[in-house]
Amino acid sequence: MYCQLFFTNTNFIKIWFCTRSDYVNRISLKTKIAIAIFSVLIDLYCCFIFINMYNRIYWPASPQIDLLPILKNSKLSEQDYSIIFSQTGLSKLAIDDLLAQKDGKNLISSYQKSYFTKRKIYTEKLNPFTSQENIFINKELDKNNGSIQLAPLKNGDILFTKSTHTLYWRHGHCGLVVDAKNGIVLESIEPGTISKYQKISKWQTYSTLKVLRLKNADQKELDEIAKYADKNLIGLKYGILASKKQSNKLISVNCSQIIYQAYKHFGYDIDSNQGLFITPEDIAKSNLLSIVQIYGFNPEKDW
Repeated sequence: MYCQLFFTNTNFIKIWFCTRSDYVNRISLKTKIAIAIFSVLIDLYCCFIFINMYNRIYWPASPQIDLLPILKNSKLSEQDYSIIFSQTGLSKLAIDDLLAQKDGKNLISSYQKSYFTKRKIYTEKLNPFTSQENIFINKELDKNNGSIQLAPLKNGDILFTKSTHTLYWRHGHCGLVVDAKNGIVLESIEPGTISKYQKISKWQTYSTLKVLRLKNADQKELDEIAKYADKNLIGLKYGILASKKQSNKLISVNCSQIIYQAYKHFGYDIDSNQGLFITPEDIAKSNLLSIVQIYGFNPEKDW
């Protein structure tokens, strides 16, 4: 009886494999190509996930040095500015603003300390698909609350983070400073919401930060850009695929659209790749903008 069952099962397995083999052979060429393409796409997406997660934050590679001898110079050279930038993430624009303050040299040293501090990072779920990485803040241990020190900001400045990602696509987020004095940023955040004001303090807890400013623009023009956004780009519904080419009256925006439309109104096209849609990365790569400050961004890369 056992022998009979064994042979019966063996024959069944042989029949199953033969049937399976015949089925595979009967698959059309189009189906085989589709399966191959799907497999390649899965592999590419896995690589995409790895690259995006690996590229989440940059820590300074160079050793920390004493900046006070450089800061004591009556006039800083381009090399001095370059060294300070590599040690603090502050560009010439921010350095000059800080040195104009009473305790500017010590302030820059505090930025250096903040820049080199490796903070704990945690991931916060914003919705079922989107997450963001924040700095873990221990108020009892850190007198500065563990947050990033922001350089002196001006109206019209653009804030970026690449700490937000959806399905592992690190698309990032951006906002427009509309009231630097009171720390107010105009943003469009996620589906189901409208563009609104946010406190600038939230940007100090992202694990990555970049501040850009329009090149060679006087403050009066930057104030006008901020004022236009404040008046015309508030209260608009979020549109993840909002096109740049909308009618005179905007219907929907996203975080990048707010900034693009505000600058476009004054003749500045800050979309670096001139596509139909625009992302924070597209704006960050615009050659019309200069760096004010970076934290967690690789200084050798635009994004």
